[in-house]
Amino acid sequence: MSEKKFENCFSKEVLPIAVKLRSIVQSKFPEANEGFYGGAKVKLVLYSQGGPNNVLCGIQEGKDHSCFLYVHHLDNINHERLKFSGKGKHAKRVKFASVDEVSVDDVKWLLDRVEEKAPFL
Repeated sequence: MSEKKFENCFSKEVLPIAVKLRSIVQSKFPEANEGFYGGAKVKLVLYSQGGPNNVLCGIQEGKDHSCFLYVHHLDNINHERLKFSGKGKHAKRVKFASVDEVSVDDVKWLLDRVEEKAPFL
């Protein structure tokens, strides 16, 4: 059931990016719960551990067939290839315009930083 729910959160153009991100997230946080939020226009998949308020990261479709990976618990972070955007108080985001832009090593590096900073892990 959650496979279909996940697929319904993304357009066919963005789904391959989202699936790749999901695979990396689930390999890093196999115990995380996958939650589906939003309505008809805006949909968000959040990964939490130890309760729905303990969010680690999320995946959301962006404009122009892009996909965002949101990461929580990181105030100041820099990476030479990952481009962070937004001024979110609780999360930073990285935009991916194609599946080829998703580097498994870079995303794993980022999720390692999340794991280091998350107070509930």
